[in-house]
Parts: sequence; C-alpha cells; structure tokens
Amino acid sequence: MGRSQRSPAVAFDGSLIMQSGKVAVPHGDGTMNLAYLEWGQADAGRTAVCVHGISRNAHDFQWIGEDLAEHGWRVLSLDMAGRGHSDWLEDASGYAMPVYFQHVQHVMAELGITEPVDWIGTSMGGILGMVMAGMGVTFRNLVLNDVGPFIGQKVVAGIGEAVGTYPAFQDVSEVEAYLKGRFAPYGPVLDAQFAEMASNSWRKDDEGALRLNYDPRIVEPLLAAAPGNLNLWKLYDAIKAPTLVLRGDVSEVLTAETAEEMTGRGPKAELVTFEGITHPLWLTDEEQITTVRDFLER
Repeated sequence: MGRSQRSPAVAFDGSLIMQSGKVAVPHGDGTMNLAYLEWGQADAGRTAVCVHGISRNAHDFQWIGEDLAEHGWRVLSLDMAGRGHSDWLEDASGYAMPVYFQHVQHVMAELGITEPVDWIGTSMGGILGMVMAGMGVTFRNLVLNDVGPFIGQKVVAGIGEAVGTYPAFQDVSEVEAYLKGRFAPYGPVLDAQFAEMASNSWRKDDEGALRLNYDPRIVEPLLAAAPGNLNLWKLYDAIKAPTLVLRGDVSEVLTAETAEEMTGRGPKAELVTFEGITHPLWLTDEEQITTVRDFLER
C-alpha cells in the first residue's frame, strides 16, 4: 500500500493548513485509491475521523476540521469509495458497509492511526460508526450527525431516489442552487460556505457537463435490497463509547422518537437538537462546532 505526497501540515507563518492525499487500499483482486483530507499534526494527542453522508465528500468537514486542529486534534476526513476524489468501484455491489469498514481500517493503519479515535459521522458516516462500534471497534467518543439505528422504509426509499437522481449543470452556481434546494432548510450556513461546498461537489462528464462528484451507482445495493426499514438497534445497544447525537428538528431521517429512544438505551446518548434544520447538520457554524468539541473534550 502507498499514499501520495502530502503538503505540509503547517504553513510558513505557523498556521494550520489542510493537506490531502490518497491511500491504495486492498479491494477485490487489486487495490483502489481512497482520498482523504487532513488537518493538524500527526503527533497530536487525539485524532478525530470524519465520514460524510451517502452522496457527499470529505470537504463537508472543513470547518469543524479546522476548529478541532486548532484545539489540538489531528483530523482525518475521508472520501469514501465512489465519492469525491476516491476511485469508483467496477462492481457496484462493493458500495456497502462491510467494504467501507475494511477501507477505513486500512487507511487508518497506513496513516499510523492506532489509538482509539473520536468518530464523527454524518448520516451514512454515522451508520458506519455504529456498525464499527457495535462490532467491537473501540472509539474514544462517537458523534452521530442526524442519524440513528432506525430509519423507516419510506425514508430509505426516498434517500435512494434522491441520490439516484443525477442532474447535469451548466456551471457551479447551478450546483450550489441545487444543493440548497435539496437540503433546505439547511440551517446557519453562510453563502460563502455553501459556495465552498458546491465548488467541491462537482466533476465534468465526458460531454463537458457538470455532475455531482459521486458514482450514481452507489445506490444500487440499497435499491437492490428488499424495501424495508433500516434497523440497527442490536448494534446500537452494543456500543460502549460515549455518544453524542445531533438532530435537526425537521429531519425525517432521524425522527424525534428514535432520537429520544437513543438516550435511554445502548450508550444512552446525549441528544442535542437544533431548530429549523433538516437532514443533515453541516457543522459549519460556531454553535454546532462548539457542541461537538465540548462533548469530545469532556
């Protein structure tokens, strides 16, 4: 396994900067390249690993990554297979939790991350965190961004439909408008922040049109499965790590009922709800970031 050259973690003026790289992870009979972003120093006292939602990418954690690095963390944010700058898989059946689990383990090993980490997972990334923790991976803390161990059948089908929609755009402003419409109401995200996210959310197809930067086949395993509820309560009940649940109060992915039940079973999560936000929270503003950092510091 190997990784690309990485830019220095500290600029000449001493400030922390983002660096990027790729790790060749075993996959099938060969390898595939998994991209990542990183903030902070490799010898920091603590490490946070961040994983995005089903059709998003590592740049979603830019703001919380910068903040945690400034407070002494090493922060690793991954582009999961088929997203961002990571390779697309030849066989779409590989877009599944057991494969993601293996990929993450190899990246962490390659980057020298061995101690228990703080896991911050948005939507799909939170589900992956629950799966890993429920199967015995030791986390220092677990942060679940607007996701829980139960998602109803109707919502699961809606996620598949939304991600399977693969529109073409003429320019980045159209990408930004699409994202704002799809995720409204998206809470206290500045226009400049949404523009930044949009700038990292597209690629050009063979005809020169702009497309969202993920493989549209990532939903094939979800669509191929028999329609039903996602029920991970058994895994959630096995989690030992202190757990923080963030919820947008108009989210349909994490209902108020499921969120409340999470506070009374398994790790007995701490629940913080933010008003006027749907799925997911973008972790771009001071209140959300401070809520996560304060929890991790405790």
